[in-house]
Amino acid sequence: MVGWTIDLLAKLHDLENAATKHDLLSIYLDAVLSVGNVHVTIVELNRIEDPKENFIHVGYPTEWVNFYIENNYIVSDPIIKKSRFMSHPYFWHEIRNINKSEKKIIRDVSEFGIKKGLTIPVHTHDRLIYAICFAFTDKNVDQEIELYLRALSNFFIAGYKKLDEPTDMSPPILTPREKECLRWTAKGKSSWETGMIVGVSERTVNFHINNALLKLKCTNRIMGVVRAICAGLIEL
Repeated sequence: MVGWTIDLLAKLHDLENAATKHDLLSIYLDAVLSVGNVHVTIVELNRIEDPKENFIHVGYPTEWVNFYIENNYIVSDPIIKKSRFMSHPYFWHEIRNINKSEKKIIRDVSEFGIKKGLTIPVHTHDRLIYAICFAFTDKNVDQEIELYLRALSNFFIAGYKKLDEPTDMSPPILTPREKECLRWTAKGKSSWETGMIVGVSERTVNFHINNALLKLKCTNRIMGVVRAICAGLIEL
């Protein structure tokens, strides 16, 4: 587990320091493919005027992608539709209560060999939404792989957006208490446990962690901890 964590941190550091979107995508795909045979498609859900513009990367068969775009499936595809209101990863076989047209999309995609997969939604601090879909052909996905892909995906989207923004290389300034709370979070402690250790309430711990996440421009604790480590703000 320690080796896996060190390997992940190295890959996240590379993503954090990618100079171009091309480099960023190459680093991300190399890291993802290290888990096995997987097809990755990255979709931006913030604009629907031209479906072709929604795809950041497509790893599915070209025939399916063309068919998908021609039928404007992005509007009702249940595999990514759930990402609009879900912030946690979900497996495709867990999707329930779909209508007739959504069932047709599932049937159509299976004919192109895309049957088993995982979608990781990424909701950014400025309320943009992305869906990263992984189609697996030869393995089941355990919790460790899911966490690995989730961390990579959050950093990929953060890097993708950062390259569109004015460059600011200086790390954010965290207070000593924010660093302390993040450090205990990195060690796997809950807010309640951290509060007991540092002598404050659970609510106060959440306050400091949320402030730190806001400064780090992160939407979840995993991403916040890793970004703080990569920036040298905290140590394990």
